[in-house]
Amino acid sequence: MRVQDTFSTGQVRRLTGATARQLDYWAWEGFLRPSGQGAAKRRYSFDDLVRIRVVMRLKDQGVTLQVIRKAVSKLQEFNTDPLRELRLVGLNGDVFIYRSRHEVERATDGQTAFLFMDIGEIAREVDQVLAHAETPATPGEPGRVA
Repeated sequence: MRVQDTFSTGQVRRLTGATARQLDYWAWEGFLRPSGQGAAKRRYSFDDLVRIRVVMRLKDQGVTLQVIRKAVSKLQEFNTDPLRELRLVGLNGDVFIYRSRHEVERATDGQTAFLFMDIGEIAREVDQVLAHAETPATPGEPGRVA
């Protein structure tokens, strides 16, 4: 499957369900800045799409903005790790990122986590959406093989 390197704001809106106003506000606040800039326009990476989908999923679950901000901050700390290998856990108002279910089980030590999210699952969902979406590549931009 061939996928482009970056996505426009319009493509991100269609692929994630986020509104233009949300994306503008998040970029302005520094909460979720796009990874790239095009010719005076924001450009979003695949990892940005995954982070935005995580935020939308957390919002849909009624998670507070404070916890969502922590989750995004933690995910950005792991920007060198493949997002497909990460799991997000919310416990007592804190957010933790782990690389395996075993790490999660050890860290929570039997405590009930109020939130568990497999970031890899969300990355695979984005892959599927991209595979089925009509997102033509911007002329002159290289594609990426997923």
